[in-house]
Amino acid sequence: MPARQLLAKIHIAKKELALDEETYREILNSQFGVRSSASLDNTKALRLIRYFEEKGWQPKSKPKKYDDQRGDIYSATPKQKRLIEALWHNVYRGNDETKHLRQFLWNHFKVSDIRFLDKDKAHMAIEALKKMNSKI
Repeated sequence: MPARQLLAKIHIAKKELALDEETYREILNSQFGVRSSASLDNTKALRLIRYFEEKGWQPKSKPKKYDDQRGDIYSATPKQKRLIEALWHNVYRGNDETKHLRQFLWNHFKVSDIRFLDKDKAHMAIEALKKMNSKI
């Protein structure tokens, strides 16, 4: 039986390709000799997903963290914010990572949260965190 995520993708593709039940079952039977996607193993489930992609299905990707915070031209980019968090994660080992990142940003850049960084301060934070990482 395929992983739940693969089954979910298969059923989303079926819906988005507007396949009726009969057509869907015929594809399963002709391609894999089964009547249900639950009978597929992971390899065959991935092949079925690729088959649907060849037929025009395009899976939607999840938005990345901070992509919804695209601001003005001065605001730090989502990529910068994600990099700061990743670098901080390497430097700080403990509870309340976000709280301590905020303290770091306030102490060094007088910014209370990563969301309020401008591009220049984000660049400075990245460089400082890179130096901290190199000392580990």
